[in-house]
Amino acid sequence: MSAVTLLPGAQVLRLDDAGVEMRIPVDPAAPVFTGHYPAFPLLPGVFTLDAVHQAVLRHADEQDGVRPELEEIRSVRFYTPVFPGDVLAVDCVITHANGVRDVRARCRTDRDRTATLRLRYRDPA
Repeated sequence: MSAVTLLPGAQVLRLDDAGVEMRIPVDPAAPVFTGHYPAFPLLPGVFTLDAVHQAVLRHADEQDGVRPELEEIRSVRFYTPVFPGDVLAVDCVITHANGVRDVRARCRTDRDRTATLRLRYRDPA
């Protein structure tokens, strides 16, 4: 995953031992929408994965001062699309033990849930 976020402008709503919650505005002028179904623009799913990834990295940095590596994408389920102008809400529950971070993420817009993800990270040795 990139060190640069695909969706800038994230606002942290909650960051504590249990996880992190963020809201990210989806810019309707983002270049991705010109090529991703121009007649029916929607946010590619990898942007949702990246939003969760950025939330986990921010949580790890602020809680432990580390930058864990994504080790495994255990599951990803997409439910409804994210459209230009939406605000993507990302809520991650993070369990951290023995250098491993298990993440359960729920993503939604004001309309409905958009995705659920289960990821595993490993802290640097």
